[in-house]
Amino acid sequence: MPKSNRGLRSPSMKIIVAYPSLNSLGGAERLCMHVIKALRKRKYNVTLATLDKTNWVLLRKVFDESFRPDGEFYLLSRIPEIPTLTLRQAFVALSYALELFLITLKGNYDLLVNMGGEIMDSIGDMIYFNAIPLKLMHIYPQIQPRHNVQWRCYSRLYSLLTRVLRSPSNITVTNSKFNKDIIKKNLGRKALVVHPPVDIQKIKSLMKNQNRENIVVTVSRFRSAKGLEIIPKIAKCVENCKFVVIGTADVDSEECLKDIVERIKKLGVQARVRIFVNMSFSLVLEKLFTAKVFLHTQPTEAFGISIVEAMAAGCVPVVPKAGGPWFDILDREQGKYGYAYSNLGEAAEKIDLLMNDERLRSEISRRAFERAKRFDRSFFESEIVDVIHKVAVSKLK
Repeated sequence: MPKSNRGLRSPSMKIIVAYPSLNSLGGAERLCMHVIKALRKRKYNVTLATLDKTNWVLLRKVFDESFRPDGEFYLLSRIPEIPTLTLRQAFVALSYALELFLITLKGNYDLLVNMGGEIMDSIGDMIYFNAIPLKLMHIYPQIQPRHNVQWRCYSRLYSLLTRVLRSPSNITVTNSKFNKDIIKKNLGRKALVVHPPVDIQKIKSLMKNQNRENIVVTVSRFRSAKGLEIIPKIAKCVENCKFVVIGTADVDSEECLKDIVERIKKLGVQARVRIFVNMSFSLVLEKLFTAKVFLHTQPTEAFGISIVEAMAAGCVPVVPKAGGPWFDILDREQGKYGYAYSNLGEAAEKIDLLMNDERLRSEISRRAFERAKRFDRSFFESEIVDVIHKVAVSKLK
C-alpha cells in the first residue's frame, strides 16, 4: 500500500472490483461497469472478479458501451445450468461468498470493492448494495414471490453464514435512501447513498423531435420479482394505447417470459402488448423517444436506472408507490415528476389521464427531464471515487 494520499491515485494501486456476473445485463451490471470506468479514468489498476467469464460482446450490444478492466479473474467459464431458479441463485450466492473469501485469503490487492452487497454483505473494503439484501427475504418475501417458502428458509441460513464471515470493518454504500433505511433498520448498518449513473447527455444528444404516440414502455429484466404480470391486466383496462415490454433475458428468464405471454393471450391483448428481448440500448431509446409513459412494475425496486433514462428521454414515469422509484426518483411528489400507484386500477387511471391530457403530460415530462439531470453519471463518478479514496485512506491508519 502507498503511504500518501498522492500515492493512492498511483497506477500501482490495485483495486479488485467484484460482482457475481455481468452477463445478467441489468442495472446493477451497468453500474459495476461504470465503477470500473471511473477508477480507470483516475489511473487505478482495476481487476474485475466474477463467477463466470464476461461476454463483453453481448454487453456492448445491449448497453451500447462496455468498460473493460486492466485484468479479469473468474472461477468458471460459465455458470452451470441448474434445473431450478432457487437452486441456481443459491449456487450463485454461495459461490460468490466463496470467491470473495478466496480473494481475501490470497490478499494480492490494495482494496476490494464488493459491488454485490445485496448477495454477500460481509466481505469487502467497500460494499455496495444494489437491492434489498437476499438474507432479508424472510422479511420481504416480495423479493422472490414465486419461491416464498424455500427462499425464506434459505435467507435465514444465509444470514447466519454472512454473520460468520463478517469483515471487522468496511464502508457500506447503497443506491437509494429507500434501501439505506432498510439496511439501517434490519442490519443496523449506516450506509452512504450514491445514486446510480445515467448518461443524460448521451440520451439528450440522440433525442429526435418527433410526435409522441399513445405508447407505454416498460424496460426490465425478465424475472418473477419484477411484477411484469400486471402489464396485460393494465392493458386490458386502458384500451386507447399500446404497451411495449423490453427486457433482458437469460436462462433464468424462461418462466417469466412464458408467464407473461400466456397472460397476454388469456386477456386477449396480443394486438396491443408487444415483447422485445435483449434489444440494444440505442433501439430501447428509439422506443422511449416515441412513447408518452414509462410504466415500472416492481414494488421492491431499490432505485431503477431505466426510470431515470425514460425521464431523460421524455417519458412520464408511472411507478409503484414504494421503493426507490417513489422515495428517491419522484421524491414522493405525486404528479410533479410523474405518478405513483398503489394498485392496478390506480396505475391504469394515471396512464389513461396522461394519454388524454397532452398539456398535463408535456408539463410533467418537462419537469421529469429536469429531475433526471440530478442523476447524471458525472455525479456518480466523482462520488463513488471519493468514497473509494476515503476507504483507502482509512486503511492506512
